[in-house]
Amino acid sequence: MTWSEIRDLHVEFLTEQGFRPKVDDEGDIHFRFEGRHHFIMETQEDTYFHLLFPNFYPLANETEVEAAALAASAASRVTKVAKVYLNPALDNVCASVELLVAEPTDVHDHFLRCLGMLGTATGQFLEEMTARLAAARQAIRPA
Repeated sequence: MTWSEIRDLHVEFLTEQGFRPKVDDEGDIHFRFEGRHHFIMETQEDTYFHLLFPNFYPLANETEVEAAALAASAASRVTKVAKVYLNPALDNVCASVELLVAEPTDVHDHFLRCLGMLGTATGQFLEEMTARLAAARQAIRPA
């Protein structure tokens, strides 16, 4: 099955679920969920599904990059299926769900749960990040 055929199946499903999907210039499917931008990424395999929540936490300095790397690791460790990671430029944090499926439409049965897992992972990240940044600020305060 080609990406075009798979994309059409996902767009139809999202539309039926009340989302307003759009295909972007790169061929990925863009939609909003709870006001946030999400993408179903184009893949070259019909048995691989990649749901991306990109750039949800900007990083401004080395202290934030360090804290974010540890917070992302902690969030990924305790959350099923979802991953949180720093983008290659180390200036933002992303989250994704990646699944192997027998058929491209198999993911539709789990789609809302996948969005929930992204929410859980990003929530875990934000909690951990807040604690790490607070500890870093505390460490640099003069006694």
